[in-house]
Amino acid sequence: MPGIQERLATGKGKFTTQYPYLGTAPVDYEDSVSQEFFEAERDAVFRRSWLKVGRIEQLPKKGSYFTRELPGLGSIVVVRSTDDTVNAFHNVCAHRGNKLVWQEHPQEESKGTCRAFTCKYHGWRYGLDGKVSHVTNEDQFFGLDKDSLRMPPVHCDMWAGFIFVNFGKDAEPLRSFLGERMLELESYPFDRMTQRFGYRTRIKGNWKLSIDAVLEWYHPPYVHGRFIDPDVAKAEKLVPPVDAYHYDIFDPHMLTSVPGPSPLPPREPGQLGPARRDQKWVYRLFRAGLFGPDDVPDLGPLPEALNKGDIRSWGNDSFWLFPNFSVQLWARNFYITYQYWPESVDSHSYELDIYFPEPANAQQRLAQELVADSTVEFAMQDSNTVEATYSALATRANEQFHLSDQELLIRNFHKVIRDAVAAHRPAGTGAAHADSKEERR
Repeated sequence: MPGIQERLATGKGKFTTQYPYLGTAPVDYEDSVSQEFFEAERDAVFRRSWLKVGRIEQLPKKGSYFTRELPGLGSIVVVRSTDDTVNAFHNVCAHRGNKLVWQEHPQEESKGTCRAFTCKYHGWRYGLDGKVSHVTNEDQFFGLDKDSLRMPPVHCDMWAGFIFVNFGKDAEPLRSFLGERMLELESYPFDRMTQRFGYRTRIKGNWKLSIDAVLEWYHPPYVHGRFIDPDVAKAEKLVPPVDAYHYDIFDPHMLTSVPGPSPLPPREPGQLGPARRDQKWVYRLFRAGLFGPDDVPDLGPLPEALNKGDIRSWGNDSFWLFPNFSVQLWARNFYITYQYWPESVDSHSYELDIYFPEPANAQQRLAQELVADSTVEFAMQDSNTVEATYSALATRANEQFHLSDQELLIRNFHKVIRDAVAAHRPAGTGAAHADSKEERR
C-alpha cells in the first residue's frame, strides 16, 4: 500500500510565487522584538480592528452579561439588553472611574444575569443600555445632568454567533471588515456545537510568533513527533507532502487547508487486543484522535465554502481573521478557535476553545475529551517552541530568516501587520526606526 506521501502528492508548483508582492527573500523579525513596534502595533492594529470577544451562547437570555479583560485595551462589559440586542461598554463608572462590574476580585473576568449594574463604590446604578438610572444623593451634586451620563459604549456586532468589538472611533462595518469569503461561512452550524472545552495560558514571547507556529505544517514531525512516531524518519513520512495543502489569501484574512486521516471503520469486539501504553492504541479504544471523533455526527449540509482547494482526504480549514483570531473547521464536524492577546512585546495570553455537538452518550463524551486532551497537548508543545524562539530572536544575534514555500502565510501575516502599522505611523518615525537598526548592525 502506498504511503501518505505518495497518496496525497499532487505535483503542484510552488505557492509563494503566486503572490509576487510577497517576495521570496529572507525576512526580518524585528516586528516581534521591538518595543517601539509593539506600541505602534497596539494603536494601529488592536485599537482599530474588529476583535472577537465571545459567543452568543454566553448570553442565553436578556440581562445576561460577561466581562472581558483585554490587555492594553481595558475592561469591557458585554450584555444582552432588554430589547434583545447585544451591546458592549467600557467597564467604568461615570462618577469616580471605578471599575463597575466585577465580583470578588477586580482583575478577574466575571459573568452573570442582572437587571441593572450597581457600582460597588457609591451605589450608582446603570441600566442594561449603559445609561445611569440612579445617582446616590443626587441632590448633593452641582448641575448634574444624569440623563447624559453612561458607560462609554464600544462598537459591537455579531457574525455567525461570534461577538466582536472595535475600539476605533470610526469603525468600518463588521461585515465589510470580514469580506465575502468569511461571510460564506455564516451557514456553518456553529449554534449546534455547544459542548465546549477551553484552555488558557500565558506565553513568554511575542503574540505573532504563536500565530506563526500554527500557520504551517512543517514542524509536526519534530515538535509533535511523540504523537506521530518517535522515529523522526518515520514521522516525516507520515506527514502529508508540501503540495497536499491549500493556501489562500484574502487580505487582511487568510486560509490554510490540510489533509487528514479517514475515520476508523466500526470496531469489532476484541479487535484492540491487550492494553498497551501506546497513543495509537488509546485512539482506537476511544475511537477518536487529534483529527476528531471517528463516529462523525450528522449536521446536515455544510457550506460550499469549505475545502475549496479540493484537498484529498480533507482534514480541516483554518480561517484566520485579522489580527488575532482563527476558526478551524474540521471535516469530522467540530471546530476549534484560537486567539492571542498581546500583553507586552514579550508576553501574550493564549485562548483555545474546542466545540462539539452535545454528546448523546458516555462514549461520545469520552471521545470528545480525548480530542480536547490531544489538542491541548499539541498547543503546549507549540507554546514551548514559541518561548524558545522569542528568547533567541530577542538577542538580535541573527536578523535574517528564511521561509519555505509552505510558510507562505507567515510571510503574508507579518507583511499585513507591518503595513497596518506603517499606515498609521506618524511621518518620520519609520525612517528613524530603520536608522536605529542600522546603528545596531
